Amino acid sequence: MNKGTPYRIVVLATFLLTAFSAPPGTSPRPPGARGAPPQAGAHAGATELPIRSLDPKSQSAVLIDPSTHKEITLLAHQNFGSWTLMAVLRRAQGDLAVFENLQDRRGNIVYAGAQGVVLTLPKSLEPTSVAPNTLYHGRTLDQIAKTKNDTLGEELLAGKDDPKYEDVAAAVPPLRVPSFIGTNRSDDKPTFDYGGFSDEIYLDVGKLFPEIREARARRDVWEGLVGGWLPANRFVFPASDQQADQRYWEETMFAEEPGHFWTQPIWFRVLLVDGGQLKEAHYYYHHLPFPPRGEPPAADFYDALLNVRTVWKRDLNPSMKIDVPDKKILDFCLHALALERITRVGDHLKYGYPPLGGINVFGGYGYNNVDTFQDTFNTSVDVFLDWGLTSIAGRYIDDYFTNSVRDDGSIDTRGPEIGQYGKMLTEVAKYWTYTKDEKLIRKHQKKIEAIVDLFYTLRKQAKEVPQDDISYGIIRGWSEHDSSLKIDPYRFMQPHFSNNAEAARGFHDLGNAWIEMGHKLPDAHLVAEGQRLLAESAAMKKDMETAVAKSIDRTQNPPYMPAVAGDHPTYGKERAYAEMLESGELTEEQARIIVDNLAANGESMFGLLRYGANIDGFLDYGPAYARIQRDWIREFLLLYYAHMSHIYSPGTWTSVESSKIDGTLGGPYCAPAEVAIPTFTKWMLVFEDPDEPVVWLAKATPRAWLEEGQKISVQNAPTRFGNVGYEIRSDIGKGKISAVVRLPEGYAATTKLRLRAPEGKAIHAVRVNGASWKAFSAEQEVVTVPPRFKGEIRIEISY
Repeated sequence: MNKGTPYRIVVLATFLLTAFSAPPGTSPRPPGARGAPPQAGAHAGATELPIRSLDPKSQSAVLIDPSTHKEITLLAHQNFGSWTLMAVLRRAQGDLAVFENLQDRRGNIVYAGAQGVVLTLPKSLEPTSVAPNTLYHGRTLDQIAKTKNDTLGEELLAGKDDPKYEDVAAAVPPLRVPSFIGTNRSDDKPTFDYGGFSDEIYLDVGKLFPEIREARARRDVWEGLVGGWLPANRFVFPASDQQADQRYWEETMFAEEPGHFWTQPIWFRVLLVDGGQLKEAHYYYHHLPFPPRGEPPAADFYDALLNVRTVWKRDLNPSMKIDVPDKKILDFCLHALALERITRVGDHLKYGYPPLGGINVFGGYGYNNVDTFQDTFNTSVDVFLDWGLTSIAGRYIDDYFTNSVRDDGSIDTRGPEIGQYGKMLTEVAKYWTYTKDEKLIRKHQKKIEAIVDLFYTLRKQAKEVPQDDISYGIIRGWSEHDSSLKIDPYRFMQPHFSNNAEAARGFHDLGNAWIEMGHKLPDAHLVAEGQRLLAESAAMKKDMETAVAKSIDRTQNPPYMPAVAGDHPTYGKERAYAEMLESGELTEEQARIIVDNLAANGESMFGLLRYGANIDGFLDYGPAYARIQRDWIREFLLLYYAHMSHIYSPGTWTSVESSKIDGTLGGPYCAPAEVAIPTFTKWMLVFEDPDEPVVWLAKATPRAWLEEGQKISVQNAPTRFGNVGYEIRSDIGKGKISAVVRLPEGYAATTKLRLRAPEGKAIHAVRVNGASWKAFSAEQEVVTVPPRFKGEIRIEISY
């Protein structure tokens, strides 16, 4: 690339541009008119860019005007209908022109050649503010902060309808937090504060263009992405309140692929658009050009953008495919997975981005001391398995057990978490059941068994107290990583119920995996070890249930369950509750006691864990899991929408460890929070019962997704019984919904198809493969398919 070529692009509103923009016999619209003047090819869509020839040297294109059938020559930044020619690329496979619809702030970028449009990159855009009259439902920030009950959550769940994303998003301010870009191959993760601001680290275009600085100061910034889910951030800065619908600046930034290990090059683009017309365009490669060198050619920017799209489409291609009515969700999930990949260096885990984004700007969790955080390992392995990216998940397991787990099962981390140790066993077992890759498991088997032995030792110590002691059999240990940093840290090695809950789940899942793997190899010793794990899992759960029963205080309203047997003071109480809920080991009553007590005592908001004015972002897996497991679907949707709208920035979809109720940063970005929505989405669409051979399809989808003409489609969703798929189509206006379910050979689970029809319409009759079917529940909105069914199953539901 000729990044040093003297080249400066400034498009002025001259007579020449107007002449090319307006066809003969027309004149520009008067000042203040919305949009652009009529142009040649005024009705041309992206599929109607009839290119005759392209000239990369002169940056020009010859097109055929569909109304006159005459040739029109366009130079860079001239218009063809609603499309502005941005650049012409020289490509070995055929030259390409880049067009962009600048008359719509969400207008697409398209790459087109003589063969037609070869690529469309959509542009998303979301505001970073909401209408003040919607905030806090008429209350003040101070009133909400001081209210213990989850008042906003209660109001959003009032009635019988599902909560709506728009209402949840508008209840408190959206996040204005840092965002970042980068590549998986670089140690450098360029991080920018709100609106692309950088203090003294990276190029900040706001220092070049005053109106960008002014928009940031007004908090009038819109955020979005280029390419649907690609890690290419865009920011729109309205020029002023009076001209906001006419004149704006736009910045786009992305990291060049492949990345450089030490310093990650970045591409920047800045546009000034007024009335749908391009007035200025500037391009920068990593830094400001050093005179006499000028800005790089525009074609280099679009070439690099095309390459970024090619690399990410190749490297992040989940086997699970989803198509749901809310098209934002797929892009949201894929972008979250991309950011998790960027956070890492190769396959080595990182908890967050670098600790400095600029002088006196903000901190970050990218320092190496927290690389080995167990939550990062567990959440990332889990989500990549859930989406069918098993190769990546396997590499993550290999990296962690090779570099972070010692031979004795201890972890090279400052504060090992007992519950997360149990979760590690669950993730190893899940990898086996999804992949049957005994080679990787065998490679690390001794370290896995060392973790198991650690639990056996801790269990033995837990039984050294008298049997009538309330903590008998409850594993002692830290719940929270940061416990190790507090004064007198060992006082927090308490008998947390979560230690038993997650250990019991881990032993259960690994036990089943060991038995299956042992039979396959065959390995009689592994089968015996698996049986021992299952027996110990049951014993741990029994001891936990006994202690929990003694600990619940039913005199309180609502009843109270401590996080620690004996209710001793601890650090990380909310984490303990989250892990208890995620383990799936609690009864429905126990889960309800925890959820209700948190909501009544200022410890949750919208179902998300809360600490005073902070809303948690990375520990919400348990609260979400319990709501789906126990079929509290409306409560799950409230949590889902709240996490999406208040733990992630609104347009760049960058998550935080915690946010504040006023929309500012609590704890900075962290990978476990980033991959929450992809995980929750998998559970929403395909949910495996943790104990029984039952797979739920569409268990927690919004009712609006089955309104007339809508479709829900999932392909190749991994489960421990094999990959499943389904498609649901709604013709509810005629009282019908149809579904096709696809189950693999060897599938040995009962399938429950949930149909959350709009307005709570009740199922009247069901036919399966053309025959009348009685195994359905109108009350539960479920059609049950027994394990004997395989292949393609057609289901017709009448209302």
